[in-house]
Amino acid sequence: MAVELGDGTLVVTLGTEESRPGAIALDKDGKEIARSEECTGVHGEAVAQGDVVRLGCKDGVLVFKNGAFVKVKSERAYGAVATQVGSGASPVLLGDYKIDSDAEREFPEQFALIDTAANSLKVVPMPEGVSYSFRSLGRGPRGEGLIVGTDGKMHVVDPAAGEITNAWPVVAAWKEPMNWQEPRPALFVRDDAAYITEPATKQVHRLDLATGKVVGSVELPAIPNEIRGTLSAH
Repeated sequence: MAVELGDGTLVVTLGTEESRPGAIALDKDGKEIARSEECTGVHGEAVAQGDVVRLGCKDGVLVFKNGAFVKVKSERAYGAVATQVGSGASPVLLGDYKIDSDAEREFPEQFALIDTAANSLKVVPMPEGVSYSFRSLGRGPRGEGLIVGTDGKMHVVDPAAGEITNAWPVVAAWKEPMNWQEPRPALFVRDDAAYITEPATKQVHRLDLATGKVVGSVELPAIPNEIRGTLSAH
């Protein structure tokens, strides 16, 4: 992975086919300015408020800010963060959080909030029996975290308080498939609207993030899988 920041700095992961130990940062001329090999299995990236980069590790996260890397460890020997989403409105990143290193495919029932200002990682439980997938995570226009749970609800997270504040029905309850390439509800957010796919009904729903109501749905000729769109200029 490679992430270019506003000043031309390029954060690039280190690794080979056998291992992925960390990342380096290059200035705009390609000169190495920082390095860390404290991120075993580096996977997934996101950018938070202030052009702060976060990379996922098997034991926490690696944060790049102010020209240097900072390791933020999870409380567990194996507390893996991979998929994550950032917001320019918040210094806190939302990420998945897995705790079973032996699982063929883990269905996480907790998520991570990484405070890039305080260099801290908080684990927050989902409601009992509810999990989510790597395509479930998003951020709202005010920096709120968004998670489409297997209970079919959009769970709204206050990143500063570290708690779920709302749960809005949007799709039918679903189960994550074992094969990560198979369809499951996926989320895309633009402004005050969230777009959620529902493979079981071949639909895409539009959720108003101001009211928590589904304001439109469309049926597609094929089963939707991933979803992406253009972001508004403002």
